Amino acid sequence: MILTSFGGALIMITEPLIVIALCIVFYGAFSSWFGKSVVSAPMVFVLAGLITGSAGLGIFEVDIDNQVLEGFGELTLGFILFADAASTNSRNLFRENRIPKRLLLISLPLTILFGAAIAIGVFPNLLWQEAALIAAILAPTDAALGYAVVTSSYVPERIRQGILVESGFNDGLALPAVLLFAALAYSTMPDEARGAGYWIGFTIRQVAVGAIVGAVIGAALGKFIHYADGKGWIAHAFRNLTSIGVAILTLLGAHLVDGNGFIAAFAGGLAYGSFCSRRAGSLTNFVEEEGQLFSLIIFFIFGAVLLPAALGHFTAFCVLYAVLSLTIIRMAPTALSLLGLKLKIPSILFIGWFGPRGLASILFLMIAVDHEEMSRLTEIEAVVYVTVFLSIMLHGATAAPFSRRYGEGAAARIDGKPV
Repeated sequence: MILTSFGGALIMITEPLIVIALCIVFYGAFSSWFGKSVVSAPMVFVLAGLITGSAGLGIFEVDIDNQVLEGFGELTLGFILFADAASTNSRNLFRENRIPKRLLLISLPLTILFGAAIAIGVFPNLLWQEAALIAAILAPTDAALGYAVVTSSYVPERIRQGILVESGFNDGLALPAVLLFAALAYSTMPDEARGAGYWIGFTIRQVAVGAIVGAVIGAALGKFIHYADGKGWIAHAFRNLTSIGVAILTLLGAHLVDGNGFIAAFAGGLAYGSFCSRRAGSLTNFVEEEGQLFSLIIFFIFGAVLLPAALGHFTAFCVLYAVLSLTIIRMAPTALSLLGLKLKIPSILFIGWFGPRGLASILFLMIAVDHEEMSRLTEIEAVVYVTVFLSIMLHGATAAPFSRRYGEGAAARIDGKPV
């Protein structure tokens, strides 16, 4: 019976797995060339899902359980955040922290505020709670969609790490706002059920506990693995698997004590990379590769299942808000937050433009979808999905050429110098 059920489930997902495998082989064979072009891996996987799924050729139909996809997405994002942080130069990060600090503490709240105000203007039928929910879901950025930016040798390390650290921490900082506005928009929960004090305490607990738990686990296990590796105790086959284990422990350890798993994963990666600096590259490569594979699978599902489900609710106003979200709503708060740092205009525009919306926004929407009685939910889904889709296309296409053009300019040479 068990074998029959497993065989039936395997048959149901055979077609999408074949398409995903073909995309991996095809993109991987030309990945070096694609990495320098306007074609990114998320673009290929989203378009492959869109073409072969129900909205295109209809080769297959997949019914994805929201909770399963949400858990898979959370684990994937945790892997990516951990790997990105572990490969970050933490000494330079804490010495050159003014850019990410401004982006996280000033730009992020302003982005949610601007996004909510513009959403109310574009969608007058939305409640203010729903408009704020859209803004909070679309506030965090995804460095994976601008991978060519954060790995480009043209872009100065100071600018690259500012963008990378922002994308690492803003997921966790935006999550409490998403939960708050989702609860306020939930029709069966009165606004006064939980006061401002509860949500302030919730936010502080999520951020502080997540950072502390992640840093403690990452530092302790990083130091232990570094010692064991130096003694030659770790077999070659397990050098990469140990990083997987640490990443999972930071993510789930924070959940056990009501901390934010995303912040824990990033803080844990920073601490782990600091103590395993000698082996940081080799020990985190596998985590980064697995995280990239998982994220590409989610982007394929996004194109094949999630995006087609919302197509019937797309309107010109959804597209208008998506364009505004990727430009004014992102770039204006970024420019305001960087005032006083004496950055050149090209640097400010470069940082402001590369704030792609991706995996975190998809995951946050899944969390909000749990509140199924929320009014006008399909419209909110349509706005988020069209924004993510445009971000995948536009940021993916501009990452490599814009990085090269910016890196060769005078602004990069001036603003990229350590302060």
